[in-house]
Amino acid sequence: MSLFEMPCRTQPSLTSKWGRNVANFRSIWLGVIASLVMSPALALDETVVFEKMVALYAQDLTCSEKPELPVWKRDQVMNENDGYGVRYSRFGCTLGALGSIVLFPGRGEGSFEYYETAMDFIDRGYGPIYVIDHRGQGLSPRLLEDPHKGHVADFEHYVDDAQMFVAAVQTDLAQLGAGPNPAMYLTSNSMGGAIGIGLLQRLGADSPFRAAALLGAMINVNYHSFTGTSESWLNLRIYSETGALMQANWRCGVAVYWNDDQCEAYAVKSAANGYTSGTRRFVENNQATMTHSAERYNLRTHMWDNFDWSEIAQQEYTAAESWSGPQLGGATNRWVLEAARFNRDMRKSDNLAKMVDVPLMLLTGSEDLRAYQPYAKWRGRKPDLSRHSEFCDDLNAISLATSGTAICAFVSLPGGYHELYKERDFERTKAIDTVDWFFRFSAEMKPQG
Repeated sequence: MSLFEMPCRTQPSLTSKWGRNVANFRSIWLGVIASLVMSPALALDETVVFEKMVALYAQDLTCSEKPELPVWKRDQVMNENDGYGVRYSRFGCTLGALGSIVLFPGRGEGSFEYYETAMDFIDRGYGPIYVIDHRGQGLSPRLLEDPHKGHVADFEHYVDDAQMFVAAVQTDLAQLGAGPNPAMYLTSNSMGGAIGIGLLQRLGADSPFRAAALLGAMINVNYHSFTGTSESWLNLRIYSETGALMQANWRCGVAVYWNDDQCEAYAVKSAANGYTSGTRRFVENNQATMTHSAERYNLRTHMWDNFDWSEIAQQEYTAAESWSGPQLGGATNRWVLEAARFNRDMRKSDNLAKMVDVPLMLLTGSEDLRAYQPYAKWRGRKPDLSRHSEFCDDLNAISLATSGTAICAFVSLPGGYHELYKERDFERTKAIDTVDWFFRFSAEMKPQG
């Protein structure tokens, strides 16, 4: 298998709206191949990343103290629809020559977990780097009495929050002197990819992003990969997206009549549901761990289990926000129901037609257990990334028909697990190289103004 898959089966027109100075959209693959095979760029050494990052978190510097450093600044923006105060982090004090980056994390992640990634992009000429804390997780207030439940009442609420967040980023960039139409790019991990797609579909031609690179994107709800059930024919159907949707519909739409708590109960019985400090364990070469990097896995564990959040909680939160730390457990039935519904809607052709204005790359690890389609070759299978490549095929069929431009590129990163921004140095740096190259390429192909 080659290092990449073509994003569409029909070749794009040479008269694309991205400009005549670039001969062919196929040239994107020259850069993608180069980024995958080149020597890794300078990044933090994995063997010392834990020590360095823990020290940075503990300093909690401000831009007035150290404006030359990628300072971690926390803030919030109110969702005008329901008054929810979604939190976010800004890394860096000054504008980068290449523009700024907005990052949407995955389910359960906090914005602070992308400090190292922000530093790497700042070193490459981007800045500031803005990372949202999706409602109910990370640094954002919890939605239920049990703070460990991953929950959302409506998946569109994530998109609402993201839209308000991006508007706040644009305001902040203006205050930093970015001027009109600043260069902005979108990247994400896992669930953040679905939220990013939803936002691109909502904003359409009004999107402020010049390109979007979604890593390990949640294109469909792959329920089976994290249930721990046996690989039987029946389980592969029960725990498919269809099976998950049917179960969640039953629990939230029927069973709730005799059990009020059913919809807010954990969707899967697991020891990880109600998170308990000290229970996270790195397992080497285990896809379920989602990274090959023990250092980066243990850094997250430290921030959940050992970092002292008490001063931040006291100074930056009210009692009504029910926040004492970023730890999170499993997802509720309502989350599964809303995520499955949203994924199905966002894949519909009428919604894909709304997102043909922003160049998109889906970058997925070749060993990403969260991405595989459970119907195909389930015995002794390798992860099947067909849902991701097919998403690009479908999007490109529409963009080619409307503008003669293939807008979506699917790239499989050899050897990578699910969390590419938290992988070991080899895969992680290749992922950052590829995203960096795609953003630079897209800026040249699609000039603003």
